[in-house]
Amino acid sequence: MHEYVTLAAESFSVGDKIVGSVGMGGLATALTVGMVAGIKDPKGGKGKIRRKLDSNQASIMGVAAGTCYMAAGSIWTVGQSLSNGFAGIFTNGGFGTAGLGGVSLILGAVMYFREARPGAAAFTGILAAGVWAQAGGIWGLPQALVLTGAHAVGMA
Repeated sequence: MHEYVTLAAESFSVGDKIVGSVGMGGLATALTVGMVAGIKDPKGGKGKIRRKLDSNQASIMGVAAGTCYMAAGSIWTVGQSLSNGFAGIFTNGGFGTAGLGGVSLILGAVMYFREARPGAAAFTGILAAGVWAQAGGIWGLPQALVLTGAHAVGMA
């Protein structure tokens, strides 16, 4: 007859985080370096870009980076300050009773209907992340997705 032997192996675990200890500051830094590397052409034409970001990729990466800036705090509060300044242009009464939802619609329209250069698209994404997070409602979904994804893989 056949004997069946079952071996019980202990599970091997390096830790509870997939990418180690990163944190929001590290993620914000990594996304910023990735944006700059994917947007900027090498000087002198000697280097090669392995992967160049297009406008859509740059704006999505900008929204993710802007969300991480807000969560990281410290030196990264500059992104939130830029978003507040931009939103203030429209919400301080110069355009009537435009609220943060209206500013969110403006940024969404620019990002959807206008294909900007990757650098400008990334900057628009960073602005949008701060405004959308403050506007709440459906505009808070990108922030929720980025933060939930970061928590799921143990980055925050």
